Amino acid sequence: MSDPSAPIDYAQLAQAELELAARSPNKERRRAHLDQAAIFATLDERHRADREDGNRSVG
Repeated sequence: MSDPSAPIDYAQLAQAELELAARSPNKERRRAHLDQAAIFATLDERHRADREDGNRSVG
């Protein structure tokens, strides 16, 4: 069972969606996986920016 307090690895999720898109049998499924990959990539960028902002305010 996974730890619900563990940080989510959005970059890994985005990569997995890109791999699924590459193997998708049709354009609709490929597009859905690419859309989801874009969402995860955006969440990863926001998460990284939030961490950087937090690190700046601490020190």
